[in-house]
Amino acid sequence: MEPQIKMPLITNIQRYSLDDGPGIRTVVFIKGCPLHCPWCHNPENISNKMGLYFHADKCERCGRCVAVCPENAITLLEFDGSLPQRDRDKCSQCMKCVLECPTGALEQVGETLTMDDILRESVSDMPFYRKSGGGVTISGGEPLLFPEFTLELARELKKKYVHVAVETSGFGDWEHLSKIAEYADLFLFDLKHMNSLRHQAVVGVPNNIIHDNLRKLVNLNRVVVRVPVIPGFNNDNHNFNTMAEFLKSLNRPVASVDLLPFHNFGEKKYRQLDKKYNYKGMPNMQKEEVTEFMEILKGTVNTTIGGITIQ
Repeated sequence: MEPQIKMPLITNIQRYSLDDGPGIRTVVFIKGCPLHCPWCHNPENISNKMGLYFHADKCERCGRCVAVCPENAITLLEFDGSLPQRDRDKCSQCMKCVLECPTGALEQVGETLTMDDILRESVSDMPFYRKSGGGVTISGGEPLLFPEFTLELARELKKKYVHVAVETSGFGDWEHLSKIAEYADLFLFDLKHMNSLRHQAVVGVPNNIIHDNLRKLVNLNRVVVRVPVIPGFNNDNHNFNTMAEFLKSLNRPVASVDLLPFHNFGEKKYRQLDKKYNYKGMPNMQKEEVTEFMEILKGTVNTTIGGITIQ
């Protein structure tokens, strides 16, 4: 590994995944993303800094975390059974509270690993990759936020004949994306909303770079477009008709489109991170609620629903 490569924090190396590309896969989750999607089911990966989970059900209200915090970022208001409160703005991520906690109620989110550590874990299921047609998926967060790392990891995996997929929002420099495409076998590429102003208002960035990158990427690599269908954001016929026209205009077609109906599985993580969850109490969308959008896209490209394993 070249010394100038900026290494991201890694939140998880998840083995035996079936929803992040073909076959049985290991997914490397990078911490840090330039987008701020309010429905994100991995909110721990939005910030590129070390994070902290608080598991309220494990807390014994002992106050040890309060005593060791050098920033006075944790307070126990009353010794009457109340839970300790955290001021995330004061926290310096020293993790002394995590080390002091006797029950595991506080958990560090993100760790520094070497490239060798990541590669060793990533290829440990090689027999399963070969039998199932699987491999390794680089995800996040956003892999393009750490392009040198993503390129190096993809390059090293290809040396070991591992199928490489990259899960991305598409928001990054084309120069970096095109280099990564030389070593990736598949991109799982998000499209969230076709209107750039609406896209920027909700997720924090415009979509012109994303669309330009997709136009170029389909000429170099296999791309599966993934569309999170979010109530009140993009679940309307006009958006999907516009998307169909956009996909039709590409020089080469994408391999497929997968619609991902909204789910609230990440709600617990927002509580653990002391973050507000804008979709609190909203039920999961059912397949039937997005069927009409699938029908709109099917005239242009093969379309599936629900993270179906890619063949």
